[in-house]
Amino acid sequence: MKRFALFLLLVMAPAATTACDQTPPAVSVTALPPPPTAGATLAIPTAMTETATATDPALATAAPATEVATETAEPVLEASPTTAVTAAASPTALPTATRVDASTDEAPVTEPAATPVSGNIFGPGQVDGSTLLAGSAHSYLVQGRPFEPIILFVEPENALDVALSAYAGDLSGQTTPEGVTALAAADNALAGRPEILVLSPESAGLYTVVVRAASGEGNFIAHLFDLTTSAPGVVIQQAEALDAGTEKVFTVASNGARPVIAVADPTDQSDIALDIIGADGALLTTANYSGPGGAETGYVLPLGAASLSVKIREVNGAASAFQIVVITLQ
Repeated sequence: MKRFALFLLLVMAPAATTACDQTPPAVSVTALPPPPTAGATLAIPTAMTETATATDPALATAAPATEVATETAEPVLEASPTTAVTAAASPTALPTATRVDASTDEAPVTEPAATPVSGNIFGPGQVDGSTLLAGSAHSYLVQGRPFEPIILFVEPENALDVALSAYAGDLSGQTTPEGVTALAAADNALAGRPEILVLSPESAGLYTVVVRAASGEGNFIAHLFDLTTSAPGVVIQQAEALDAGTEKVFTVASNGARPVIAVADPTDQSDIALDIIGADGALLTTANYSGPGGAETGYVLPLGAASLSVKIREVNGAASAFQIVVITLQ
C-alpha cells in the first residue's frame, strides 16, 4: 500500500510542476477590482473643489462684479443732491457735499430782465433790476439838471413793498445816510404795487435815489425817465400850452396790462392838475398835489389792453405852459 501511495506522489509531481509553470488566466486577475485606498478617497473631493474653482466662470467673476457695482454707485450718489447731503455726515462724503454746494451756488438765480446801467450813472431811458432782502436797500446815482424832473418808477414783486427817496450829492452807495434830508420821497402803494418818485433838482449835479424794502423781500425793476429823453415806451413827449379856461386831452393805448405813466411839468408858475380817464369816461386817477409850478404825476394799471385819456387842466382856470410825457411801459 505504501508503495502505491509513493507511486502516486511520483506520478503527480511532474503535473504539479507543470501547473506552477503556467501563467494564471488573465480573466481571474482583471476580474477583481483594486481595493480602494484612503488616499484615493480623500483625493476625489479635493480634486473636484479645485477644478470647480478654477474653471467655473461664475465663481471667477463674482468678486470683480462686486467691485464694478461699487464703482458705478459712487457717481450716482454725487449726482443726487439728496444722497450727497445725507452722506455729508461721513468724512469721505465731504468732497461730494462740497461739489453739490458749489453747483447750487452757481445755479442761475431768477432776476428781472434789465438794461445794464452805463458806468456809475443811472440815466433816463435805462432799466435796472435787483433783489431786496427784508430791510435792505439799493441806490442809484443820477445826473440832475436845474428844474428838469427825473422820474423813477419801480415795479416790485408781489411780496415786496418798496419806498423811494432822493438825496443831493453822491452818497457813494449809502442807502440810509445820516444827517441828510431827503429831497423827495414816495411810500404810497401797497406791497406788489409800483411806486413813482419825481425829483425836480434846483441845481445841476449828482443825486442819489434809493429803493428800500419797506416790508417783505423780492425782486424789483427800476425805470428812469425825464421829460425830454427818448426811451422805449414813451408815446407822448412834447411842450404844450393852455389858454385860460381850457384843458387838453391826450389819448393813448396801453401795452396790454402794463402800466401807463403820465407826467406834466409847468414851465411857468401855473397850478396844473392831471387826470387819467378810462374809455367809458370814468376817472381812474387824478394828481393835484404839487401847487403852483410843481410837476404832477399819475399812473394806472389796466387789466388788459385799454384806451385811456390823459387830461391836463389849470386848477384856477388860468393859462399854462407845460411839458408832458406819457409812457406805456413795454
